[in-house]
Amino acid sequence: MTIQSQPVAFFAILNHGYGNKALKIAKSHGTSGGTLVLCEGTVSNRFLQLMGLDESKKELLITLVPKEKEDEIHRAVVDGLNLNKKGRGILFSSDTSSVYGSRLYHHDFEENEQTMGNYQLLVTIVYRDKGDEVVDAARHAGAKGATILHGRGIGTAEISKLFYIEMQPEKEVVLLVVESEKVDHIANVIKEELQLDLPGKGVTFSIPVNAVSGLVQDL
Repeated sequence: MTIQSQPVAFFAILNHGYGNKALKIAKSHGTSGGTLVLCEGTVSNRFLQLMGLDESKKELLITLVPKEKEDEIHRAVVDGLNLNKKGRGILFSSDTSSVYGSRLYHHDFEENEQTMGNYQLLVTIVYRDKGDEVVDAARHAGAKGATILHGRGIGTAEISKLFYIEMQPEKEVVLLVVESEKVDHIANVIKEELQLDLPGKGVTFSIPVNAVSGLVQDL
């Protein structure tokens, strides 16, 4: 059953082997699951360098959680993995500004003081070989540039239920940084072109970042 709500998105970039631990901690504090990807040899990119994903053997955890659980889960993961120590990993969370394709959440983009900063990060998770279609759809809708993470699923005991699609080796995560005034149009074009309203096709959501832990580099 889809809930009309505005969840918080969590991203954790961790050393190899710690993704499952972070996911277990998050689930014990109220999240329903998450997508866990092993990233190897990611293309060099300033944004990804800041996130630490330009290095090999990094794990990326993405999950959506109820707003009221944000602080609790953030503290639990930081404390459980000692993320306040240099080199342990990065965890950041953000209110979503739109969510499409999730079986638990649906939230249309609304212009307000929070969402109308200069840019939004649009995240789309689809089957492998569909990433290019996401990029093409986004470009036709006015986006410029994108990063595709060719990940493989890890932690089979923790396969995601939250996004309604299982993160197996054939999945791709597409990251686009787009102007806020364009994000609603771009997200809807991606949703229509990739048929994200159908079960198991994928999910797309947009965020402004509002909490960071473990990030040593200057943004």
